[in-house]
Amino acid sequence: MATKIPVTVITGFLGSGKTSLIRHLLQNNQGRRIAVLVNEFGELGIDGELLKSCQICPEDGEDGGNIFELTNGCLCCTVQEEFYPTMQELIKRRDSIDCILIETSGLALPKPLIKAFRWQEIRAAATVDAVITVVDCAAVASGTFASNPEAIAAQRQADDSLEH
Repeated sequence: MATKIPVTVITGFLGSGKTSLIRHLLQNNQGRRIAVLVNEFGELGIDGELLKSCQICPEDGEDGGNIFELTNGCLCCTVQEEFYPTMQELIKRRDSIDCILIETSGLALPKPLIKAFRWQEIRAAATVDAVITVVDCAAVASGTFASNPEAIAAQRQADDSLEH
């Protein structure tokens, strides 16, 4: 039986520093071959573009690239439609991947994503080794958890399926 691919889920509020952390990990990868799944709530993949610009991973999820963008929704709500096929692709390429980092949207709850690792095909090939929550300590200390509370409120109103 092949070794399972370790998966680290990185979560946190919008603007907390998730992408900065992943960029640091990519730039200091110590020879590890890291695949990255970036979940963007909107249609435009800003975080994925930032990660691609660090020029550590191949360009994108196409043709052997290691950065995959899942846009236009929260992973917690679209696990089966978007996440599952992407994980299937990564599992097929497991010999060229040492670990996977998953950056959730700033609006996502990690629990539904973690539950997906119970699905047989994923469970047999990958395992969640950590869930890291990134916190903007200065914002927490000042009582402002997000730099733009109005934008967060607008996103919540735009999608009534969000429970957070």
